[in-house]
Amino acid sequence: MFKEHHITALTDWSNHEECMNSPFKTVFLLNGTMLDLPERVFLLQQKNKEVYLHVDLISGVQAQSMEGMTYIAEVIQPDGIISTKTQAINHAKKLGLKTVQRIFLIDSHALNKSIEACLKTKPDAVEAMPALMPRVIKELKENLPFPIVAGGLIRDQAEVDAALAAGASAVSGSYTYVFYKKAGVDYEKR
Repeated sequence: MFKEHHITALTDWSNHEECMNSPFKTVFLLNGTMLDLPERVFLLQQKNKEVYLHVDLISGVQAQSMEGMTYIAEVIQPDGIISTKTQAINHAKKLGLKTVQRIFLIDSHALNKSIEACLKTKPDAVEAMPALMPRVIKELKENLPFPIVAGGLIRDQAEVDAALAAGASAVSGSYTYVFYKKAGVDYEKR
C-alpha cells in the first residue's frame, strides 16, 4: 500500500518545505483546519507526495459525519485518511478514500478490542502506536490481514529496523534524523 517503509508524520506545518523536498513519498498530515488544508494537501501532492490526513485532528470538520467526510473527500482531497474512529473509516471507504485506522495499544484489552474493531471496519492499513513493541507488532501481523504501520516514539535506526523486522510494512514518525539517515541525507548539516 505504501511506496516505502518510511512515512513522514508532519506535525508542524512550519516544516512543510523540508518535507516537500525530502525523498519520502508518503506523508501523514497531522494538523490543520478546514480552511487551510485544501491548499496544504494540494502543495504536498504537487510534489508527488501521497497525503493521508488525520481527520480526528482537523479543526472545523466533524469527520464522523457523512457530510464532514464528504467535505474532506471533495474539498480537501487527500489520498487517504487516518482515524481512530470506526465511523470515520466507514464513511471514508464509502467515498473511495484509502483508510488507515490508528490504534493505541496500552494493554492486552486494548489490543484485543483493536483487533476486533479493525476486522469489522477493514481499513486499508492499521497504524499501531506506540511503535516500540515488536512482539505486539508480530501479534497484529498474525491477526490482521492489513498492512501494519508502526508509529510514535521512534528515536533511532535500531527501533525502525526492529519494527520492520517484526512485520511492520512501514514506520511513521516526525521529521527526524532517523528518516534522513535512511535516505542517505546528512541531517546534522540541515
